[in-house]
Amino acid sequence: MATGLKPRTAAGYSQDVTSACEMTLLTLLSAFGHLKETLRLVGGLVPRYLTPENLPDVPMHAGTSDVDIVLNLEVLAADNEYASLADQLKARGFIRWVEEGKPASWRWRRKVDDHIEVVVELLRDAGAEEPGRTISVDGERVSALTIKHARIVHDWYQEKIVSAQLLGGDGLSVDTVRFADVPAFVILKALALDQRQERKDAADLIHVIQYSGSVKEVAALFVERIRSQQHQEAMQDGLAALARRFGDDEHGEGYEKVGAVAYARFHGGDNEDELVGRQRFAAGLVQSLLAEVERQRVI
Repeated sequence: MATGLKPRTAAGYSQDVTSACEMTLLTLLSAFGHLKETLRLVGGLVPRYLTPENLPDVPMHAGTSDVDIVLNLEVLAADNEYASLADQLKARGFIRWVEEGKPASWRWRRKVDDHIEVVVELLRDAGAEEPGRTISVDGERVSALTIKHARIVHDWYQEKIVSAQLLGGDGLSVDTVRFADVPAFVILKALALDQRQERKDAADLIHVIQYSGSVKEVAALFVERIRSQQHQEAMQDGLAALARRFGDDEHGEGYEKVGAVAYARFHGGDNEDELVGRQRFAAGLVQSLLAEVERQRVI
């Protein structure tokens, strides 16, 4: 059952729940009709598509227990077609999350079976608003939580055709999922880690950096985005967050920083030496990426 709390170690995730999230995602897309093309997937389901399992080189990602969607409220408002969104969600079995007796209209839940319930979070770019606030989408019935720099995924994304059974026995659906690309995913995860210091955020971003290609190839993706001149503040903030949470500086060595420790503790170890080894790996990987991005920028 969904509790709203993320498991703190890899052992807390299962592929059954991740598959349920994929089914929930496609069911959610059906609620948006043609507006589904404006939705962008972020969060822990993205590595399933960015770095699909390809043994022995790419292991299966730990998975996720929720579905995070960034809405483009400007497009929704322009079309003036979101008035029935709450009804569409409810018709597909989604109900609003209730926290301390109050319904949260940016967070919805969907029961998949007797053992699995998936949480869906609707997000939007904070813009001039304070991050962490909720902005109405459909009167008071649907809202979206503001996230700093979330708008980058409207421009920086990839597409993949995905098939899954719709919930409620409505058959096999084949649809296009639009999700954060490597730079967008790493930036948003780095900013999330910087803010809330969750183990899963560190593990997700290290997994994507590690298995999206060589350090040179991943750095080239960042440099391509830098040279596009789009979302430069987001890029600067994301790279600074990576350095702050994994880099060596006057405050300490990178492997001692919360990002490296969070990654190591998410995956665990039989002893302290193994944990420290994981910490050093994570810090070294991020520092190598940052150095390579800087090297390629000046070429």
